[in-house]
Amino acid sequence: MKNILIIGSGFMGTSIALAVGNRNTFCVEEHSPFKDFLIERDVYKNIYSSLDEVEDREFDLIIICLRQKSVPDKINEVSKKYPSSIITEISSSKNFLKKYNMPENFISSHPICGSHNTGPQYSDGELFKNKEVIVISNPNKFLSEKIELFWNSIGAKVTYMDIDEHNKIYAFLSHFPHYFSFIYKKILEEEKIDYKRLSGDSLKEILRLSESDKDLWNEIFSDNKENLDFLVEKVNKYLK
Repeated sequence: MKNILIIGSGFMGTSIALAVGNRNTFCVEEHSPFKDFLIERDVYKNIYSSLDEVEDREFDLIIICLRQKSVPDKINEVSKKYPSSIITEISSSKNFLKKYNMPENFISSHPICGSHNTGPQYSDGELFKNKEVIVISNPNKFLSEKIELFWNSIGAKVTYMDIDEHNKIYAFLSHFPHYFSFIYKKILEEEKIDYKRLSGDSLKEILRLSESDKDLWNEIFSDNKENLDFLVEKVNKYLK
């Protein structure tokens, strides 16, 4: 794709940019410390503080890498300004998308990779090599083919799912393990157990997930609550 715009350049957005290369990649990043880092590292061809600052340029693909709560409004804003661009976003839970009428040029993605670390300083241009990206099934074959070609171009493999299937599967594979890790860490702290000093590698690996961005994961837990509640019931059944 000739020109790509990434909106939000934290860990994931910057990793995508590094995988693509800066020759044809542009960025909107409102967070000044992130912006300074990105300029210093020459990650993008150009960086803007807002969508309004972006000059009159066409983009083949626009990738929204923002907190889930900001995604719907940003999709709406971007689609009005760039009606001919392909728009995607990378949220981990997709239930919120069902509440909105998405524009015809939108197709949702979920790269199955990441880190408990946040910020562009931890980004990795090799992050997507041989990783899965779930693309939410879309009747528009052109969008599907183009977004699959993009993810393939940075080393990823694409699997298609509908929203409900995606949310159920990733409640099992990702959201519940994070949910348990946050809760178990809280229990250890309430009981004043010195787990940092006394635990072995196995517990540290479980608790590593709880080092992830708590606000981000609370959004995910809330959005996928129905599937998480089902899993909690399943666990309780086996604990009795």
